[in-house]
Amino acid sequence: MRKLKLKRKDFTFYGFQVLRKPVEWFLKAKLNINLVQNDAKDDKGPFLITGNHVTAFDPIISLVYVKPLVKFVAADANLDNWIKKFFFKLARVIPIRKRATDVSTIRRLLDEVKAGNAVGLYPEGGRTWHGETDELIASTAKLIKLLGLRVYSQKLKGAYVSSPRWGKHLYKGRIDVFIEKILTEEDIERMSTEEILEVLTKALYHNDYEYQREVMVPLKGIDRAEYIERLLFVCPKCERIHTFMSQIDEFKCKACGAKGKVNQYGFLEGDFPFDNLVDWHHYQMDFLRQYLENNTLDPITLYDVRVKWVDELGNKKKRLGNVIITQEKIQIEFESETLDLHYNTISEPSITFKNTIIFYDDKTRYEMVIEPYLHNNASIVYIKEVINLLRRKR
Repeated sequence: MRKLKLKRKDFTFYGFQVLRKPVEWFLKAKLNINLVQNDAKDDKGPFLITGNHVTAFDPIISLVYVKPLVKFVAADANLDNWIKKFFFKLARVIPIRKRATDVSTIRRLLDEVKAGNAVGLYPEGGRTWHGETDELIASTAKLIKLLGLRVYSQKLKGAYVSSPRWGKHLYKGRIDVFIEKILTEEDIERMSTEEILEVLTKALYHNDYEYQREVMVPLKGIDRAEYIERLLFVCPKCERIHTFMSQIDEFKCKACGAKGKVNQYGFLEGDFPFDNLVDWHHYQMDFLRQYLENNTLDPITLYDVRVKWVDELGNKKKRLGNVIITQEKIQIEFESETLDLHYNTISEPSITFKNTIIFYDDKTRYEMVIEPYLHNNASIVYIKEVINLLRRKR
């Protein structure tokens, strides 16, 4: 029965052949997709396709330009929405815990490959927040070695400035797509996992601001700075933390009044020393690490946060609660009880979508929805990084 389910060409495969051209047309109209290179054009699979992860459309772009209906790995949080769960199961999307090694996920990947299917994943573990490829999950190289499939990389250039993860809207510019074969089966057999990871890291690295300086494609859209405080959390003018707010194309520090704006090319202008978010994010991360080494964290208090938790048996609870993040723990206050979560039992936190922090405390998954307009211009990136750095100190 299982082998029957995992056949190469099922109903979904043939259905997507009908939809392929309309979807390609939609992407070109919506995002101005420009295919520059496609080494996988005639490859029927099985193979592994990977890429720098920038937009929610990344897997769909891959499906448009390669022949097989690739079975992608995606965060298990997507399955909490019944509509997504229906379509993900229909397309045999493979669920995984964010930035984790999941044995069941590896088994599913092996089953799909044995059935002759192409598979896909994004080794960053999530979409970039600042426009530069994040550090790759090192175990990806071991997985590539295990699968033994040739590997293609789909590099998207211009995608971040067109669709910054923190942004309110899409800002239509031009997204150049490069699909390149980076590893053959012979390469994988002879190379060590360290060498494979080095090839993968080099192939997927991209700084979208460096590329935009070359091409200078204007962006069409409104509210170019709206919600930039989801990312920004250290003011380089006054060195205050968690003090930003945004409106339309402009943003400012509420502590010192320094102002900036996002121009029509996606670059920053104004009172701050950075014209791009890659350099700003490196600065604020260095600042935060040093700050937490030498100071006690000022408690972060968020009122009326939507909190959901799922235990190891799949039992779910949803409530509104106040979240207090201190040097010692995360405290969640509800009307009838208080949960104290200590950093030594918390797994590496991650962000799903634009507004949801996910982490595990032992085997229970917690999700907290944080929005700037509900939580005093809170930076979700700041909160995630604080939790991550404090748990690593334990």
